[in-house]
Amino acid sequence: MEGEVLRDDQWERIKPFVPGGLKGKRGPRSNGRRFIDALLWMARSGARWRDLPERFGPYQSVKRRYYRWIEMGVLNRIVAAVAA
Repeated sequence: MEGEVLRDDQWERIKPFVPGGLKGKRGPRSNGRRFIDALLWMARSGARWRDLPERFGPYQSVKRRYYRWIEMGVLNRIVAAVAA
């Protein structure tokens, strides 16, 4: 997965903008860092959602979260933080 994973310093910079906590009602919440890695993989590869490797989780879940974050403005805040 070389080149597909955020470095620790990159993750720490955007972590405060990632919604969700460490634990939900039914156990651990989904992994925000893995989700960001999935988005980076999609951007680099230009692939369709269905082509997302299984290591990132079910593509339907990633796709649903992606559109939910767009509606919530999360991705805009992350991009602004990285650009600053």
